[in-house]
Amino acid sequence: MNRRDFLLGASAAAGGAAASGAAAAQEDNASGGNQSGSNTTGSGNMTGGNQSSGDGGGSTKTVEVGAGSGTSFAPEEVTIAPGDTVVWEWTGEGGAHNVVAEDGAFDSGSTEEGSGITFEHTFQETGGFPYYCEPHEAVGMVGTVVVQEGGASSGGGGGEEQVDPEEMGVPFQAHFVGIATILMMVVSLIYTFFTVKYGESPNAKGGNN
Repeated sequence: MNRRDFLLGASAAAGGAAASGAAAAQEDNASGGNQSGSNTTGSGNMTGGNQSSGDGGGSTKTVEVGAGSGTSFAPEEVTIAPGDTVVWEWTGEGGAHNVVAEDGAFDSGSTEEGSGITFEHTFQETGGFPYYCEPHEAVGMVGTVVVQEGGASSGGGGGEEQVDPEEMGVPFQAHFVGIATILMMVVSLIYTFFTVKYGESPNAKGGNN
């Protein structure tokens, strides 16, 4: 194989790899589509009976008010997805309680004493929402609601909010398609080079001596 054949073979291999990568990326972008969402406001309701599902249409998490020795929330931290509802349910222990967000996003109002009391709030925005019980904040009756895409399945635990790679502006699959295309081109060139340089026998072009 001469130099011309090498260049033709390398160009064809690289062109084929680039074409296949571009086709895969284009297919991924076509199937992805654009997503849109609508913003709604959260809701907070104080009831003396059974809890309701809230207005968000999502799932519901329950937090006990007056758990343990009567001056704590259980669990102290919950992780939910936008549109989910948290229901705080009084246990009847520890005296009168209320639920107040540090940023004022929700407030159950005046302190209430007894069991069967519930307060609920539907969260629509992502972020961390610390809250406390006014009469017992000094003794550590505090809690946090973490709202993140995917809810607890995204990691939970109040850690750093997980970032969806597709939210960075480029489809997630396209990154891998581009890398794979470059690797295919490099491997094709290296393979062709070594085939030309070492693949032919010293007697391939000569006749019998």
